[in-house]
Amino acid sequence: MPATHTKDKLHRFLKLGMKLSTRFEFGPNDQYTYSTTYLGMKENAYLILDIPIRLLEEQVMRKLPNADIIVRAVSDTELGHVIAFKSSVLMTAVRPSPLLFIRIPGTFATKPIREYERYKLQMDCKIVHTGNVYDGVLIDFSRAGVGISTLFEPEFNVGENISIDSSLSHHIGKENKCVIANIKKLVKGWVIGIKFENPIEMTHELKTELLEHSIF
Repeated sequence: MPATHTKDKLHRFLKLGMKLSTRFEFGPNDQYTYSTTYLGMKENAYLILDIPIRLLEEQVMRKLPNADIIVRAVSDTELGHVIAFKSSVLMTAVRPSPLLFIRIPGTFATKPIREYERYKLQMDCKIVHTGNVYDGVLIDFSRAGVGISTLFEPEFNVGENISIDSSLSHHIGKENKCVIANIKKLVKGWVIGIKFENPIEMTHELKTELLEHSIF
């Protein structure tokens, strides 16, 4: 992807704890890819990542200083931007914790992957499916669908229709089908992705309500 931002915007897309795909390049036929975690940044100096156990156990470790590195990730923005940049390894540390320090890139690229803006919420709701009612929390809302977290194991599958009972339900419309798009198991509970059959209109009233409940 061509560069779209300079380094001063990087903090808007990198969030503590987010997972990164990091590819180390030592030559055309000498490349290694690992999943790492973003741990922090020192302004105008370096980014800090964890060093995965698999990397510690392999011979790559001794070749890391000044190695080229390509980083890719999906940032948790309203439109879910893909972020990518090229940098190089500044240094590593093994004690007290295995850490990787990489130079802050001068530019980086982003590209939105969602069509509609997503509002992050924290609103009680219910999922209704064939007579069963699941208590949940509405955690995001867009014109195309919603995300709901629940502690109760769902007894429905991707592709099935459900109903959503919340203070925002009247904006969806009774005739607009809500379809299970995905189900993700978390350490504690589940997150249910729900897609509207027809994207809803973002009226001034709806946008005002969303902003009142949004978490920034």
